[in-house]
Amino acid sequence: MLNLTDEEKRILQGEEGRLKQVCMQYVAEMAEIAGAERLVDLDGTGDTHTPALALSQHYQITIDELREYADNGGRFKIPTFANKSPFPECAPMHGWEECHACVRGDPDTMFSDPAHHKKAQHEEELAIMKRMGLITTHSCANYLVMSYLPSIGQHCSWFESSQMPYCNATLGARTNFDGTFATCILGKAPYYDMHITENRFGTILVETDRLIRTDMEWDVYGFAIGEAVAVHVPVVTGTSRPTTTQYEKFNSAIATGGAVRMYHLPGMTPEAPTIEHATGGKPFQKQVMIDNKVLRDTYDLLNFRTTDVIDMVYLGCPHLNIVDLMQIAFKVEGKKCKVPVWLATAPWLHAAAKEQGYLAIFEKAGITLTTGTCPAAMGSLPAGVSCIAMDSAKQAMYITGCYPNDDNRIQVAYGTQDDCIDAALTGRWRGEWR
Repeated sequence: MLNLTDEEKRILQGEEGRLKQVCMQYVAEMAEIAGAERLVDLDGTGDTHTPALALSQHYQITIDELREYADNGGRFKIPTFANKSPFPECAPMHGWEECHACVRGDPDTMFSDPAHHKKAQHEEELAIMKRMGLITTHSCANYLVMSYLPSIGQHCSWFESSQMPYCNATLGARTNFDGTFATCILGKAPYYDMHITENRFGTILVETDRLIRTDMEWDVYGFAIGEAVAVHVPVVTGTSRPTTTQYEKFNSAIATGGAVRMYHLPGMTPEAPTIEHATGGKPFQKQVMIDNKVLRDTYDLLNFRTTDVIDMVYLGCPHLNIVDLMQIAFKVEGKKCKVPVWLATAPWLHAAAKEQGYLAIFEKAGITLTTGTCPAAMGSLPAGVSCIAMDSAKQAMYITGCYPNDDNRIQVAYGTQDDCIDAALTGRWRGEWR
């Protein structure tokens, strides 16, 4: 049974206005479903899709209520960052002019249509939310550009597959998959799962017979671990020290292959200087070996294709960081791509890419730099694309749905960044498991 404080009860009864009341109703129902006995006061940061005034089918806020709340001095309770594009169709914020794909559910409208782009911006809602303190990062990996990260032990309310493990394991802060407008307005979230210390201890030991050190190995290893441990907290061995890019890949893959919110890399994870710290001194419930055969089988699973002919290349799931953009620019400088190439990054990095000269290199190479979304979120690709190359286990799963018996699914050539760039320049796939 959920126990609310007197303050929380007053909010639920509407004594602090309807907007906060609806938010409390929504969060209280989340807590009931999760089996939480109370709410936790958030002292970290929050993440919310925008405008997201429809919290669910039953809990909705109007723009008039939002405006009134802001006019009366209403603010987000915690530092709140915007996740992904504010558009209902997840349209790109930059690069949309070159995205010649139909809007999902509307085959007569293209993402490259200026009228559609203008209509989809939700400028009024965003202007109000910025007055309330919304920080418009608009990225699935907004931790890349936050410049204000939570510290160890702080309670947050984040969203997205790569963000949950990044918050819990990489930073040592605490979150569940619950970042919403409501939690950020109230500064409260259901107190369960990763907010509770006992639930963060590792219960499964994961080993491998291969040193995990390349970007693709981190990606494939993460996906394989997720499949093996499901929702449990693994203690992961057999790796090098990950780079930022490798953390991004591992975190997104482990939460896509399974539903891993927390893991431990002994000697690297803030809460796990040793295996004993990772487990709280308790024995493992299970040991899992992710050997080279499992890794190869996972690689083959992510390669859903019957052809070596590539129609398009996509890089940027999770969104590319500034070093990724630099490396790609160096690799394509002075060259010309034979197939359409989309890169995706956080909107705030678009200006940085332009200033560094990367944007000009991409444009000369025939590459489109998009921000704020991804093909899976957009729900469509340019006409004629049947096989797309990418270096992301998460995007590969999202694009195909992993239905190998369905001939109508988009095919994926999955491999390294270098494999994908080679495919962009040649129109052929030559990637392989190494």
